[in-house]
Amino acid sequence: MGMGIVMGQVEQGWVAARMNNSTRVSLCKISHVASIAMVVMLAVPYSLNAGEWKSKGSITFGEIYTDNVELDDDNKESKFISVVRPTIELEGKGRRAEMSLVGAFEFNNVGGGADSFNPRVRGDGAVELLEDFFFVEGDIYSNQTLIDPFAASGSTQLNRSDNVTTTYDYSISPYLVHRFARFADLQVRYTYDDQINKGDELSDSVRKMSVVTLNSGPDFGVLSWTLRADHQKTEFDGDGFMNQDGDNERSTASVRLGYALDRKWQLNGTLGQEWNNFQTFDDDNTDGDFWDVGLVWTPNRRTTFDFGYGKHFFGTTPRFKFSHTTRRTSLAVNYSRSITDTRSERRAASLFPGEDPFGDLIDPITGEPLFLTDNLTFRDQGIFVNELFDASLTLKGKRSDLTFFVRESKQLREDIDSDAKFTSTGIRFNRKLSSKISVTSRLSLDETENRATSESEITRFYLSLDRQLGPKTSVTLGYSFSDWDADGFGRDYKENRLNLGLTIDF
Repeated sequence: MGMGIVMGQVEQGWVAARMNNSTRVSLCKISHVASIAMVVMLAVPYSLNAGEWKSKGSITFGEIYTDNVELDDDNKESKFISVVRPTIELEGKGRRAEMSLVGAFEFNNVGGGADSFNPRVRGDGAVELLEDFFFVEGDIYSNQTLIDPFAASGSTQLNRSDNVTTTYDYSISPYLVHRFARFADLQVRYTYDDQINKGDELSDSVRKMSVVTLNSGPDFGVLSWTLRADHQKTEFDGDGFMNQDGDNERSTASVRLGYALDRKWQLNGTLGQEWNNFQTFDDDNTDGDFWDVGLVWTPNRRTTFDFGYGKHFFGTTPRFKFSHTTRRTSLAVNYSRSITDTRSERRAASLFPGEDPFGDLIDPITGEPLFLTDNLTFRDQGIFVNELFDASLTLKGKRSDLTFFVRESKQLREDIDSDAKFTSTGIRFNRKLSSKISVTSRLSLDETENRATSESEITRFYLSLDRQLGPKTSVTLGYSFSDWDADGFGRDYKENRLNLGLTIDF
């Protein structure tokens, strides 16, 4: 964690002289985030001094050649890019506290206005301050995300497209719990969440949320119930890209009932009221009743069906979730229609995989490039209805893994007259050629559409060979190809990349 602070200070000192006032303000906010986040994260280790600690790290030295660093076929420029990427994994668990931190801090010499420092961090911690009564949770997050999903971008942040920024986020969440014998469990929680985007392309924001839940206790047996009331308010520090007012306030009150028919079947239903205050394009009423009914079927430990149907002010909310895992196959299918916002989508991006579809833990840190996440959404703030379909099938052999995946997100804005569709399909393959050599490949097609008739698609191919040199050293040789075809927006380009990386574990 100290490593992250030093790197942030180095970046701040190196670029401060070249920044305008608005950028300096953003950088001061980022330093403020780091300071508060570190206080939260360090409070947990103080309570963990007698606990169990696990840690590991590595450093990667990489050299990358690209034949189109500008991502523009009309102005093609090749470049060698040097990369140094220290990484760290830290986990601690004690009787009254726990924490985890995974981070990759990438330095590069891309130049031309591109960021020379790209941090990717995910950390969380929890501490019990008063036994069985008062708790505090906190987390920190940073990641590189696209500014405009309809403009040209590379598969990593190492280019000069001017379409990538770094999002920093931290949250602090104190809460109280109380058990009313075996009758019910009460939790009262407050969360303060601050999100900062480097530069001034995207607006910074603060979200404050209060939640009160009362859950049924063991006395109710097969019948379960939950009473819930919540309120959240989000404020942005400026107008959005389309000059919309992104500030919003949302509240709900609901009751949920569940009944276990047997060990395999469970019925559930929710009835509630919501009050919303945010800008809408057509002045629709955003308050009203909402409801949901559903059924969960778990025929065995490897298979789960969870499906339901409901209605909110914006329309129907069908949902479906299916998962099935055997020793050699894993299938997952999810569909939902719900309301969310661009801020939450950026925050929800998955940075590092924790386990594979079969439940086996995997190493989230490798010597391969840090690819941009696929959680695409509109530029800047906005509330929208998200119709999401996500499916994957993984086949596992003795020495090989093969995964097919598809993801489609249809996003309909509530605040302005706009919609978009983001679709990604592809295949991933990994094979262990020997105890020290493995090969990894990916082929994907990403498509974007919006109401302004702008369409684009990008085909990406990646192939790498990984060789273990010793107990703590490995080398990666990779090749990637990207082909971006834009219709009505942006510029077409093709790019070839070669990367060579040496990773040393410690």
